[in-house]
This record gives sequence, C-alpha cells and structure tokens, in this order.
Amino acid sequence: MKNSEWNDREIEEMLKQMPAIGDDRDPSYIKRRAMKEKKTLSGTKRYVPVIVTIAAVFIAVLLSPAIVSQLSQSSNQESAMDVGDSSAGEAKLMEEQSTESSGTDLKDDMKSESKMDVAGKNEVERNEPRFERISLFAEDEGSKNYYSYGLITADAVPVPITVIEDNEREADWVERYEEISKQIPEKDWGFDEYFPIDGDLVLSENKKNVILTLDKDHPYSGSSAIESTFYQSLLYSFENKGVEEIQLRYEDGSIPEFSHFGKLSSIPLNSKLRQSFYVYSRDGHERYLVPAPISRKSVIHSMKAMKEVPSSLYQSVIPENVTFEVSEAGDKVIVTFAEELDLETMNSRSAQELVEGILLTAKSSGYEKVELRHIKQSQWNGFNFSKPLATPISPNKKRLE
Repeated sequence: MKNSEWNDREIEEMLKQMPAIGDDRDPSYIKRRAMKEKKTLSGTKRYVPVIVTIAAVFIAVLLSPAIVSQLSQSSNQESAMDVGDSSAGEAKLMEEQSTESSGTDLKDDMKSESKMDVAGKNEVERNEPRFERISLFAEDEGSKNYYSYGLITADAVPVPITVIEDNEREADWVERYEEISKQIPEKDWGFDEYFPIDGDLVLSENKKNVILTLDKDHPYSGSSAIESTFYQSLLYSFENKGVEEIQLRYEDGSIPEFSHFGKLSSIPLNSKLRQSFYVYSRDGHERYLVPAPISRKSVIHSMKAMKEVPSSLYQSVIPENVTFEVSEAGDKVIVTFAEELDLETMNSRSAQELVEGILLTAKSSGYEKVELRHIKQSQWNGFNFSKPLATPISPNKKRLE
C-alpha cells in the first residue's frame, strides 16, 4: 500500500474542525421507547413456531398425495418384480423337476428295455444253439435219409461229407446215391471234381454189400496217391450205411488190379480203424473234421494222437493248453480233462470241433458213447455233459440247394 500523505498533526486539526455531535432527547423518553420496542419483538417471537408448524403441515398436506402415489407405484413395481421372480423361480423349478422326471423316466425305460433285451438274449441263447453241429446225429432232422461221400480236395485229401435229403425216396438207396453224386456242387464246396464214380454201383441181392464194376482202363490207378484217394473215398462213402464191404470187379467178373495195391477184390467196411480226427481247411474259411489215414493201436492211442498233427495239412482240435486222460469203461470211453474246461471261453466253432472231434475219434474205434468229465458247463449247444454223449452218425453234414 502507498504510505498515507496525512500525518498525525494534520488529522488531529481536521477532527477539531468537525461539528459537535449531541442528543438533546429526555432520558425518560428514550427508556419508554426502548421498552415498547422490546415488547413488540417478544410478541412476534412467540408466534413464529406456530406459524412454522402450520406451514409444515400445509406443505405436507399438499405433497402427501404425490408421495403416496409414488410410494404405491414403487411398491407395486417391487411386488410385480417379486411375483415375477417368484413365478420365474417356480417355472424354473418346475422345468428342472420335469427334466429330472423325464430323465428318470427315460433312464427307467432304458433300464427296462435293457433288461428285456438281456432277458430275450439269454432266452435265445438257452433255446437256440450258438453254432450248428458239424456232424449228423441221430436226433437231427433227416438223420435217416442221408448219403455220405468222400470228396477230394486239391491237396488230394479225402473229406467225408454227409448230404442230407429232406424227402425220403422209395428208390434203392444205392441208385439214389449215384443220382445225388451227379448233383453235388464240388467246385462250389471247394473240392475237385471227382464224382460220380466211373463205374456201376449196385446193391447185392442179400443187401449186405455194394458191388462196384470198373472198366479195365479206369482212372483210379497209376500212383499210390491216386489209389489211396480212391480207396479212402469209397470207404467214407459207405462205411456208415450198414453194409459189410465194397466188392470190386471188372465186367468179366475178374478182380481189378492196381499198380501199387495190386489186386483189390474188396474194401471192408464198419471195421475199427482207430483213426484220429483233425480239422482240415484249405482256404481258412471252410473247415471240416477229417480222419488222418493212420490206424492206431487203441482208442487211447488215437485220442492222445489228436494233440499231434500228422502233417501240415491238418490242425489239432485240442488247444495247446488242454490236456486230458482217456480210459475205457465197458461200452463207453471216458475223457477227463486235467483242468476244468470252460467252453464259453473258446470260439464257438473251435469248441464244437473239440467236442465232435473227440466223439468221432471214439466212433472210429467202435464206441457209441463218450463221457466227458471236468467241463464247466453241464449243458452246452445241445450236449448234456451230465451223462455219456452218443457218437455222431457221420461227419460234415450239408444240404443241396
């Protein structure tokens, strides 16, 4: 700030020059005036709270309808929201319950259907064989009307085949045998063309023998393999027909002569060959039970030989880990497995080959009954292991289309 240009002396002189100030009113007058103003102010202050209260009430009355309306709308909105939330919650809960119920019902239905399927499957497994029997048995349909043939493979292996005919014919069975031999689809079945036999076949007058008349230039001589195949084929063709032998001759009545066999007048049938049966399969698909052309000392030897194949052409029907003991008891053979044999753990076809291979091997030794012991299943695929099993009539059954 600027320093004042006035000094104390000058200010003092100026104040002296100002006019004098005074109050000439009477003191009593001044006192009365003051008391009057005090009373006026006290009365006014007494009514101020009342006025403020009345004003507040008046304002409240004016504003209360709007407030009430707003509060009502807010309450309604909150109530609607609550109802909406409640409805939504209830709907969601109902939906979840419905879903759970549907899921439970679906699961129950699936379980029920699954149980029905399992029950049906078990019923089918109990009533129907899992694999058709390979051989012809006495209880099979057509067991009295069949014809056997020794068909020849490309490996020159004779395979016994049993052709079943549904309708019984009145014709002589040898004549019917020749008729059927002309119908066999050898190529389709995986065999070489070998039938019909190049010769005349007739049943002897006493019906105990089959007579085969050959031409002198017949095709069944020339090598040991050809002659052995011819011999085995005739043997398989007639060994199960109840005849005693096959008699061979030329048209002039003389005995046929073979390059290796020499003179062969007859082939005996129904003799105890004691041969072991194996599986033969050229293409890996068609499998046949065939006997190896080796005669053993006894049924025990032929059974034991089933574990060892005579050549690469054959497969054993006995699994490598399966061992057994064989004994003879009267008119039956008893085969006891060293460890319990569970057929259900095996391939159905392999299990069938095992059982039927043993039965056919026993039949080759002249037995008609076989008792199999230490098998887990008491019954399996039509076999009742609680009692001796009957041996088959003939192996490898087929039907003509």
